Amino acid sequence: MSYPSSDRITLLPSLNSGTILSCPECGMGLYMLTKKVTRDGTFEGSVKPLVGVPEYARGSMPKKCPLCKVGEWWYPPGTVHTLQYGWIA
Repeated sequence: MSYPSSDRITLLPSLNSGTILSCPECGMGLYMLTKKVTRDGTFEGSVKPLVGVPEYARGSMPKKCPLCKVGEWWYPPGTVHTLQYGWIA
């Protein structure tokens, strides 16, 4: 899977509590934000894994979906796929 095209990236200043980080391939929700995260912030201490997903630890964010093993939902330096908004840069 390649990096998302610019028309699939939404520039939001922050992600609100309750936003679900998901796999772009299978659409499965992976992590839920437990507090607001700004674009220049980190997810450390603000994500709760959903059922069947490994706990988040700094630097250990999986690049491939742990469920379908295909979707690359996390791209440095912080582009993520969310269930509610699609790709966020």
